[in-house]
Amino acid sequence: MKFIDYIEKRNILLNIPFRSKKRLFEQLAKMMSGDENARDIYNALIKREKLGATSLGNGVAIPHANCLKDKEVRIAVLVLNKPVNYESVDESLVQIVVCVLFPKQITENHHLMLQQVGKFFKKHRVYRDIIQATSAQEIKAIIMNEKNNKKD
Repeated sequence: MKFIDYIEKRNILLNIPFRSKKRLFEQLAKMMSGDENARDIYNALIKREKLGATSLGNGVAIPHANCLKDKEVRIAVLVLNKPVNYESVDESLVQIVVCVLFPKQITENHHLMLQQVGKFFKKHRVYRDIIQATSAQEIKAIIMNEKNNKKD
């Protein structure tokens, strides 16, 4: 199971305004709802965030939740229009948000995938290239090229 397989161009958004985590999670839930109720996804993201901030440091946050009915995984990548205070572990401002949704019943493979996502997006080179990108297609290419060049 490779996280790159779950990143679709339609789930990559740029220049997203940030008003609050609540509004961000509402937007993510609506965008990623599919067959699930957006409110259930929103509640799962909020519940997970209450356990502790999902920022990685280095300008990246990875809000995630176990809330999907099927065994699928959904990933969205959002580039905020400016760096924001996301209650980061290293007090750095966040500009890239990678949301990962897992099924309600998770496996060890899902834990490993979340670790891979964190390791991948925490790279400064990836962060720099993504925030400079001007299209979803360009971000997808950056992710694919980095993943193909490095065996993470």
